[in-house]
Amino acid sequence: MQGFILKITRAKNEDLIVNILTKKHLYTLYRFYGARHSILNLGYKIDFEIEYSTKAYLPRLRNITHLGYSWLFESQRVILWQQFIQRFFEHLKDLYELDEFYFDILNKSATIWGEQNPKRVAIEKYTTILKKEGRLHRDLNCFICQQKIEKNLSLTRGFLPSHSECIHSDILPRKGIEYLFDENSTLFLEDIYVDKLWNIIMQGF
Repeated sequence: MQGFILKITRAKNEDLIVNILTKKHLYTLYRFYGARHSILNLGYKIDFEIEYSTKAYLPRLRNITHLGYSWLFESQRVILWQQFIQRFFEHLKDLYELDEFYFDILNKSATIWGEQNPKRVAIEKYTTILKKEGRLHRDLNCFICQQKIEKNLSLTRGFLPSHSECIHSDILPRKGIEYLFDENSTLFLEDIYVDKLWNIIMQGF
């Protein structure tokens, strides 16, 4: 089966505990001497097998093949990808069975990560996640004062809308945010605002 490595934790000696997102599950697997294998890296997409044993606390990760992307040779894109992956894992870590929507989001993101601005890809996919989970506040009512936001729009963690004066944050362009929320596109957002939205995502999903 195929999956994305969302987290790697060192165990005893050179063994690793690896969290892998597949289409329907978030697995926690054990890999003996995994630290010796560069194929096990945060954010990598792999093909693998699972070996179950009644004697082991965790199932074992076996027969791993790296399914690479050309952008993995670009260090800045890799850093951004791994940061995005870390937020992704924090959001899903308490789950075992999942809708394949989450795997598909990462798969689509990885496919275009090397062709577009990675921060824009992350923002657009994150907005898609918020929509799927019913957490996107498209009405643009301030979550602090509960009033309609007519001007001075800001966003905070989870892309919650507010008046900038209510949370003492930077003003964002209303047209660009409305288009992002409606069309999942950063087309009308300049790079300076893309950076601000990326920083919000880095606070957590």
